[in-house]
Amino acid sequence: MRQKALRLAAALLVLVLLTGCQGKPLPSGMEEEELLRHGLEAVLLLAGGSYEEVHELMREDVAAGATVEDIQNLVIEQTDGAGVYKQIESSMVTGQSSSGEEYGIAVFYCEYSKKNVLYRLAFDTNYELIGMEIKKQ
Repeated sequence: MRQKALRLAAALLVLVLLTGCQGKPLPSGMEEEELLRHGLEAVLLLAGGSYEEVHELMREDVAAGATVEDIQNLVIEQTDGAGVYKQIESSMVTGQSSSGEEYGIAVFYCEYSKKNVLYRLAFDTNYELIGMEIKKQ
């Protein structure tokens, strides 16, 4: 009985926390469909091993601080053991800001043959890639 009560309390806590989690709006001028389109392009390039093309999507100042090999190493390290890319299961967008700059984040949950992989891709308001996070789920 006590275990059921603890499970119920934990479930209610999760529900309350999830209800409070709401993405921020995209920066002024950014459109959800356009951000998803740019994000999808980057995910497919990353999953396909086209690291040089991903580097070309980066904003000039960001690209200057990252090499094609850096991108390749990130993808290989973070997808190691996930298997082969299959498809995108779901996606979403949210707005963020840091150091006075507003940007949009396209999030993709991707199915691989062994494990799922999360891609978070940050784009400035001109839809230039300014950051990425990749991790197995």
